[in-house]
Amino acid sequence: MKHYLGICLVLITVAGITFFALHSCVAAVDHTIASVRDAFSQVLRVQPQITVNQRVVLTQTAPVAEFAVVTKEEQVSLHFNVHLEVLSFEVPLTEKNLTAEATYRLKAGFNLEEPFSVEIDPSTHQVHATMPHAKILSVEQIGDLTYHGEDALLNRITDDERTTILNNLDSAARKAAEDSSLKEDAEKQITQRLETLIQHNGQSFQIEWGHPAQKMP
Repeated sequence: MKHYLGICLVLITVAGITFFALHSCVAAVDHTIASVRDAFSQVLRVQPQITVNQRVVLTQTAPVAEFAVVTKEEQVSLHFNVHLEVLSFEVPLTEKNLTAEATYRLKAGFNLEEPFSVEIDPSTHQVHATMPHAKILSVEQIGDLTYHGEDALLNRITDDERTTILNNLDSAARKAAEDSSLKEDAEKQITQRLETLIQHNGQSFQIEWGHPAQKMP
């Protein structure tokens, strides 16, 4: 009888230790999930899809469609010099000049409707995030537009030429935004902020960036 009681006590003890270990493991995973969710919500205003052991425990949600990370104001200018030619020779008194200049506010950040996903290893609590690349969100003219035109005596500036230089100025501003380091700066800032918050809670963190961001039309 005592032998059976001893076996029962051992089994109860083992079961208790196992239950405690499982409970501690589940609690640790829950803590990791909460810390990852809070970090992304604080830094990016998005709750990513979180997966543990190939099981989705949280789905992606976001209160806004886009989130700007970096903003820069840049002055953009264009100058056109136009003249008439005959047989490849410039016709005198036909040279006219057009100059347009404006300040633009450039914003780079993330489209929160694209997929943000996080996989958590329950044994190591390693956090692996897959995120879309940053993109140029907006190019907005601010302030007044400065326009200057000098007519030639025999070649006056037309309305179509004024419209063309203004449209080309917007295109030049968009190109300046795409060619700048704004997208890279946005990704670096987000990486640093997420690493600081998640690693502070004791988890290792890694980001895998998705497909390259598409250029603005």
